[in-house]
Amino acid sequence: MSSENFSLGIFLFSAFIIISIICINVDCASATGISVTKAVIEYNDVLKGGYAEDVVYVSTDAPFDIPISYELLGDAKDWITVDPNLNDPNSTSYISNSHYLPIRVIVSPPADTPAGNYTATLRLITGTLNNAQGQYGSQLQAAFMIRLYLHVTGAQKMACSGGGIVVQDAEVGNPLEYSMTVGNSGNIRVKPTANIDIWNQDQTKLILSRKLEFNNKEVLPTTNIAFSNSFISDLRVGQYWAYVSVDPCGNSGLVTFNVYEKGTIVDSGDLIRIDNAPWAKVGDVVPINAVFKNTGTRTVSAKFKGIITSNNAIVETIDSEFYDIVPGQTGTIQVFFTPKKYGQYIITGRILYNNKLSFEKSSVLNVNEGVEQSGFSWYYVLIVLIIIIIILVLLISIKRKRRSMHRL
Repeated sequence: MSSENFSLGIFLFSAFIIISIICINVDCASATGISVTKAVIEYNDVLKGGYAEDVVYVSTDAPFDIPISYELLGDAKDWITVDPNLNDPNSTSYISNSHYLPIRVIVSPPADTPAGNYTATLRLITGTLNNAQGQYGSQLQAAFMIRLYLHVTGAQKMACSGGGIVVQDAEVGNPLEYSMTVGNSGNIRVKPTANIDIWNQDQTKLILSRKLEFNNKEVLPTTNIAFSNSFISDLRVGQYWAYVSVDPCGNSGLVTFNVYEKGTIVDSGDLIRIDNAPWAKVGDVVPINAVFKNTGTRTVSAKFKGIITSNNAIVETIDSEFYDIVPGQTGTIQVFFTPKKYGQYIITGRILYNNKLSFEKSSVLNVNEGVEQSGFSWYYVLIVLIIIIIILVLLISIKRKRRSMHRL
């Protein structure tokens, strides 16, 4: 080996050691973390000229906003759209450890597409992973690849289901509000309709019948849509039964509701529990789910509020977005937390709904693995300086050796 190649090898090896020490101990690696809920998405029996979608959730452990974009590859890339459009120059999308991003991945093969199997790759790419203080390198980025598998068919398939039928309690003289959810598991669009028969308390007399209107609202394949509306009635105070049938899905359901005196209805709800994984590593993005049931008779707008503590000190506050939860429904309000150190964390919170607070609930998160995030240490600066000095000494020694050889 020549002295020039030996010198280059020593230099590259030393540079690798320096970069490794800096990135391991100054948290470069943890800064590049990007978490996506799915690595593979399959779309089965998508109709030519049809529609299908799926949703992934993207998050990161970085404590500052990171822009995110995407790239599509593969034979089906021209049929795929992403919502929100992460490449829109007029509207940049961001993720952080306190803000995850739901992304709908939509496929719409053209009507003249031959039946068969197709593939594509969705590459999610972060922007530069550096914060305002310039802690990370200006060119550091992270990416995540999602594989998409698509089967296109020419055969139409109608399959849907209606559920979650609710007729809300009302005060006398007020409109009757109703809601339901329709899921389309086929590959053609569905425009559901429904009929309601209202019976007296002992179900011996039909009081009224109505066709429920949804303004020709469509349910696209692979999607679930909530429907709601209201109509005027002259029902008196008392209990009633409603038999609801959903077309063309063929589902039906029997529900009960009450008509009360004016000023009787109040909102009520229950924070059932707080769910999270019991164990995690430092740097993991941990989903925390507050499970709330609306036990009242009106739709409520609910949010999760609380704190995360460790060793009796507040580590992070919780303040989610508002979610609408219909009567009788149990909803999940999700937030994310990234532990920075080992230890036990206590998650405590309440649900705020229509200006009322639920009882408090708690859960525990134990963190015992991973690499703790810490500030920069002069100890590592000293190590780097020693390595640089060793490199310089080796280079000087090689240079002297080369001069001696030339003199000979």
